[in-house]
Amino acid sequence: MPYVDYDEVGAACADCGRLFRSAEDLDAHRRESHPATRTSSTNKPRKATLPCSLCSRKFFSIAALQDHTRRDHST
Repeated sequence: MPYVDYDEVGAACADCGRLFRSAEDLDAHRRESHPATRTSSTNKPRKATLPCSLCSRKFFSIAALQDHTRRDHST
């Protein structure tokens, strides 16, 4: 996928933090890259379980938590 400028961002993946121009691109990414984010029996989204120790925001993956910490809490 080509580089996305911040002013072109329409959606961000909650699992990995990757940026997309549209919600449709994000949906395609989630289907291909994060199929485990939905439970097979109920097809409901799973709950984010990794909280940030600085702001209590929760994430699905350690990578997303690390990206958030680096991006939002670096000095």
